[in-house]
Amino acid sequence: MISHKLVYRISFVVLIIIYGVGLVGFLTIYRNIMIQLTPVTLLLSWLLVMLNHREWNRFFVLFMLSIMMGGFIAEVLGVETGLIFGQYTYGKTLGAKVFNVPLIIGVNWFILVYSSGMITNLIKANWYWKALFGALLMVLLDMSLEPVATAYDFWTWQNNVIPVQNYISWFILSFMFHGIFQNLKLRSINRFAIVLFIIQWIFFMTLSFMINLL
Repeated sequence: MISHKLVYRISFVVLIIIYGVGLVGFLTIYRNIMIQLTPVTLLLSWLLVMLNHREWNRFFVLFMLSIMMGGFIAEVLGVETGLIFGQYTYGKTLGAKVFNVPLIIGVNWFILVYSSGMITNLIKANWYWKALFGALLMVLLDMSLEPVATAYDFWTWQNNVIPVQNYISWFILSFMFHGIFQNLKLRSINRFAIVLFIIQWIFFMTLSFMINLL
């Protein structure tokens, strides 16, 4: 049986390769290939996170499905009404859509909530403060993601302006999801999920910097 340490080490190496190659690809002539592989990258990230998760039970599975579905529904309402995040539309980069929202979006919501939630588990505080901190982490990541998303056709904002409403709604929704996460009271720490969140943040920060530079 493969040990947890070995799974983590292999996952870490794969993660570095995926995002390292992705970063170089996005900044070179291989940009179009990397754009097409974005949904695959997110699915692989989710799979690696799950391989490193230890506390499997029906409550965790229900939580995962709830976040995926809740995030997806929020995006559908957001796209159709413009009342949640503002007026925006999804491009072709993130793959197949249902109700004008890429299916992978639900998976992405779960990855972000779970990985940032694991970071909040490192601090000693009650669930409320942990949920606030987790929501703040997700807003900070979204701020680094937005320039990349608009540059590579993840989604497009009306008049190419990111509304403050987007960040406010992102924070509120993230806080709600983190509240659910904290009440699960997961005892084990998924180190890989923490590393994934940090690497994604560095990845988007670097791309955002290069986009502004160029």
